[in-house]
Amino acid sequence: MLKVMELRRKLKHLKDEGNAVLARTEAEKRARTPEEEARFAAVNKEMDAVDAQMGEYIRVNRISEDMLRTYEPNRPALDQKGSAGPFRSFGEQLIAVADYTRGKRGDNRLFEVRAPIGMGETIPSDGGFLVQTDLIEPILKRMYDHSQVLSRVRRIPVSAPSNSIMMRTVDETSRANGSRWGGIRAYWEAEADSTTATKPKFGRLEMKLEKLMGVCYATEELLSDAAALEAIISEGFKDEFDFKLVDAIIRGTGAGQPLGLLNGGGLTTIAKETGQAADTVVTENVLKMWRALWAPSRPLAVWLYNQELEDQLEMLSVSIGTGGALSMLFTPPTDVNPFGRIKGRPAIPIEQASGPGDVGDIMLVNLGEYLMIDKGGLQAATSVHVQFLTDETTFRFVYRCNGQPMWKSALTPYERTASTFTVSPYVTLAAR
Repeated sequence: MLKVMELRRKLKHLKDEGNAVLARTEAEKRARTPEEEARFAAVNKEMDAVDAQMGEYIRVNRISEDMLRTYEPNRPALDQKGSAGPFRSFGEQLIAVADYTRGKRGDNRLFEVRAPIGMGETIPSDGGFLVQTDLIEPILKRMYDHSQVLSRVRRIPVSAPSNSIMMRTVDETSRANGSRWGGIRAYWEAEADSTTATKPKFGRLEMKLEKLMGVCYATEELLSDAAALEAIISEGFKDEFDFKLVDAIIRGTGAGQPLGLLNGGGLTTIAKETGQAADTVVTENVLKMWRALWAPSRPLAVWLYNQELEDQLEMLSVSIGTGGALSMLFTPPTDVNPFGRIKGRPAIPIEQASGPGDVGDIMLVNLGEYLMIDKGGLQAATSVHVQFLTDETTFRFVYRCNGQPMWKSALTPYERTASTFTVSPYVTLAAR
């Protein structure tokens, strides 16, 4: 028995060492050094070895859970039936976690979903349990598959050793001769008598992972129904995380959250028309927004707008003499096309668009020019202590991600009439 206690002390020491590495890098806001990464991997390997050694010792010596509780009276007993295979549903695992944290008999399957260092798999106060990967990933998948905004952004996963991404980009702000690709220039043979060597100019796009965290409380009554619990938590968090991510893509500040399109340097803003009434959208606005969209972006561009503008979009008109006629720029939704279309591109109403008359109430964007990074998918933990007085269990979900527009500035075309005319994959309308 003393051997088991010795192994558990060794396991705790290893876990503390791993936690120290994580705490140091988190405090200094940096990635782990090669030496730290090597030691971190070695700690995880040693922990697995100690776990295996302890399990084998318990099996060979036939140490029962009752005997273990003599030395650890607060540790709930595990079922003696052994592993029952993976959890069949998300709700089933959440109920098993809640039962464990409340001191009821444990489910061995919880301990097969290994928690990372700093989130003990047998001590709820250390942080809780990881949710079985094949159960939690569908929440994230549904967000990116079904969201009209998230499904269109460029998404890149960050590799395991890193907490950030750095990409080389072409620093191009003008298509004038000598400025394309930041400085590359080609000459016809007749001009080559006095050519000057040229080279491209590169910029750098760098992002560090931020955390989007969601918390919910489940009552004792809800915890008795696995199907209801799974439906409520899965759908609720999918919708909430989708909402917050899209809102950040539109107007995020870039401080502790993604940088939004409306706050990025590449945004092109179209001025309102002279004498234009407040809170309105007119035909000239739409035509000028389309003109300012970077032409290669048109096949992938979408209109994002506040639903309150829909009647105005359907009634866009053009003047003809002293009268006028509908412009037919806006095509209403049909059974085949669930969204309307403007200039042939999908027009999608979103909650996160600004109120009528404010910047961002209507946007024309190529979301493929917006970069999202993430790491590890969703992570989940649970605690029974936070809402003890109300008899509720707390479930916490964390998604490590970040995002920003790939264009740092609008682009000056090769030929133009107005000296201020620029194009961009992100176009919006000025306040009215």
